[in-house]
Amino acid sequence: MDAVNDRPARAAELEEVGVVRLLSPEQLERKIAAVFGKPWGRLNDSLAILYGGIDSLAVTERNTDPSGAMGAVQRMMANDIACEHVAADFRLDAAQRKLFPMIEPDIVPGTQAGEQAIRSAIVYLHERLLGHEDAADSPRVDQTFRLFDGIIQEARQTQGLEKRESYYCGGRDEFRSEDPHFTLRTWRAVITYLLRQQAFLYE
Repeated sequence: MDAVNDRPARAAELEEVGVVRLLSPEQLERKIAAVFGKPWGRLNDSLAILYGGIDSLAVTERNTDPSGAMGAVQRMMANDIACEHVAADFRLDAAQRKLFPMIEPDIVPGTQAGEQAIRSAIVYLHERLLGHEDAADSPRVDQTFRLFDGIIQEARQTQGLEKRESYYCGGRDEFRSEDPHFTLRTWRAVITYLLRQQAFLYE
């Protein structure tokens, strides 16, 4: 054990080694509610069964083995939650936000101050969603930052991309937020990515 403690990189590799299990539909809904303020609300009936739930009638044993159907439900959940909460969170005063209390949507990469602010926001999200206490220059934060930066760069280079929130996420026009810097869709992608991580879906 001393050898592991003397090698931080190896310790990081072993951090998540151990027995983990997929959260049940009920547990996942409770976790979503705790993090975002409300449950997803779709892990019931047929979707719950697809996600390993039981109905005490035809299905009486939980299926904890990952399947394609479970992966599809996870993708739906991550997309729906990100769509519902990212722009809505930014519309609140910073002190009231659950996801982005430390950053504004006009902060973009390209300057040292901008990168530091984005990394700090990522550190906050890693802790809130995944329970990870990461440093701003840690490999996990680096990976999430590269995702953020890559999406911003791609959006800037895409001709004709509307500088407003996606209609799919915003619904009626009066609820669609302006997105001149492409950061709303980028933070939405970050939330989607984090919600698909083992640290969120398993315990």
